[in-house]
Amino acid sequence: MSSAKQDHCPGVLRLHDAADGLLARVRLPGGRLSASALAAVAAAAELGNGIIELTSRASLQLRGLRDPALATEILADAGLLPTRSHERARNILASPLAGRHPLSQLNPDTVVDALDQALCSDDSLVDLSGRFLFGVDDGSGMLAHPVDVLIGPGGSVEAALKAARRGATGFITGALPTPGPALPLGPLVQSDRLVALTFMPPLARLDPTGARALAGLASGFRLSVRRTLTVLDIDPSQVPSLTRQLNALGLVTDPRSGWVGLTACAGLGACRRAQFDVRIAAARRAEQRDAAAGAEHWAACERNCGLIPGARLMGTR
Repeated sequence: MSSAKQDHCPGVLRLHDAADGLLARVRLPGGRLSASALAAVAAAAELGNGIIELTSRASLQLRGLRDPALATEILADAGLLPTRSHERARNILASPLAGRHPLSQLNPDTVVDALDQALCSDDSLVDLSGRFLFGVDDGSGMLAHPVDVLIGPGGSVEAALKAARRGATGFITGALPTPGPALPLGPLVQSDRLVALTFMPPLARLDPTGARALAGLASGFRLSVRRTLTVLDIDPSQVPSLTRQLNALGLVTDPRSGWVGLTACAGLGACRRAQFDVRIAAARRAEQRDAAAGAEHWAACERNCGLIPGARLMGTR
């Protein structure tokens, strides 16, 4: 098993000292984020430089924290820190449509809950590496990210935990889903005929004002490894209005947008290794491209932080 001492992944309690100050990473098992939790994240972000980042592991980061103790209290009160001993180990991805995709064979939420509870109750996993990643696929094949341990339909939580205890990687319990297409931006009809609406903030960043406004539009959201958010179970008649409200907040809903598939690392001012302002370069690129260009990741140094599988690497020099 990997030890927590062998990696430097931050959490809420173990912070990373970045160029722009202390950075906290908030785990969201299954990518689930309630509206009240998002409002709490916005409040915590105001104790820093006001940047909320979506990560390639469907979690959130807060940058430049000046009062980490108060930020921790705010996040804990919102239910985002149910455990202190295992908080960095709660790395669980799940299908972003949460069992609503036409190919889904199960509701992953029940599996995520069982896995999260069992993981946090297992003292032998208290030092599990913050990089170790579980995945729960509902059969739709929409995880779109490599994981260390995958639970597919019919899989066992206990088998997944046993694999984690021995430090296994590439372990699969249950059926192996056929990889499906990436979840597109915009509306998608669920298996129950309601609609899921997926959107993204440009370069995966929100500010507290925008986050609070977003929290007022829905009861909850699902984050994906593509740094998108999805609102589930929308009445079809409400989709146009919600789309307009999201666009008014500067969020991207058009699958043809130049922002689609475009990501960047933290960049100059936020990382000591950054060699140039990669985020400005990426924003200029967004004006010139469209989604057909494919996934591109702009990196400001040779470490290529945030690079997702299959993305074309841009900007490193």
